[in-house]
Amino acid sequence: MSRYRSARAVLAGAAVIALAGCGSAAGTSVAASHSLAGAASSSARSASSPAGTTSGAATPAASPGSAVAAGSVPFPVAVGNTWVYDVVNNISGRHTLDTRQVTRVTPVPGGHRVTMSDRLVSTSVTNTLQHYLFYDNGQIGFPVSDAHGVSVLSSNGVLWPDAAGVASGRPYRSVLTIKLGSGAYATANVTVQGGGTKPVRVLAGTYQATLVTMTMVMKVGSLTSTAVVKVWTAADTGPVATEQLVTAGGKTQLTTTSTLVRFSKRAAGS
Repeated sequence: MSRYRSARAVLAGAAVIALAGCGSAAGTSVAASHSLAGAASSSARSASSPAGTTSGAATPAASPGSAVAAGSVPFPVAVGNTWVYDVVNNISGRHTLDTRQVTRVTPVPGGHRVTMSDRLVSTSVTNTLQHYLFYDNGQIGFPVSDAHGVSVLSSNGVLWPDAAGVASGRPYRSVLTIKLGSGAYATANVTVQGGGTKPVRVLAGTYQATLVTMTMVMKVGSLTSTAVVKVWTAADTGPVATEQLVTAGGKTQLTTTSTLVRFSKRAAGS
């Protein structure tokens, strides 16, 4: 196997962030932030700090009846809300239908823990659960999983800053500790950064969407690889499109794209 293909295999398993409509990700511990220990017990609230700054933003109040703080990046959360995505593997050309539905919203100290079912239908059917953390200060902890032989070391996920932090365009940095299927550990440096808004057209329609880019740089042995995940989120809908790219061996390849087919909210009173 070539150096590029080896790196691509590592990054496919170890650096693809698990978002709504996306693939799975590496296990992480976010060293630059405080967390809800075990997603249920700590009361710490701080985000990872943007480069060269310290976090001092006031904590926004949660909207009535919502698990998402008023200052959060758009992501409507209620039991029964359902997103359906068309996920394309740009290497093989294979399409997968990805259906995600909120099954449970649990209050925890410092925010809410949101459980989503994730059903992937391609040549076979895969059902898993994903757990998100929606913090009272507007940050979101996106889930990670142990797919592709990568062990999860923390349930806190990759932190997104609040909406103001995303709008500022400042880079927010954190460090992930990853355990590979071989038993080896590696460190990945992650940067989360907003990239402005623009109209995005997907199968479900056209949305004015905000871009959030996550960049993960990881070194395994003598090989350094970079994974980039671009997510476009829209008001009242959440993530509508995603792109995943891997750079290794001096080459960059678009590996996966994901576009929203439809989004439905739970019926009023249900």
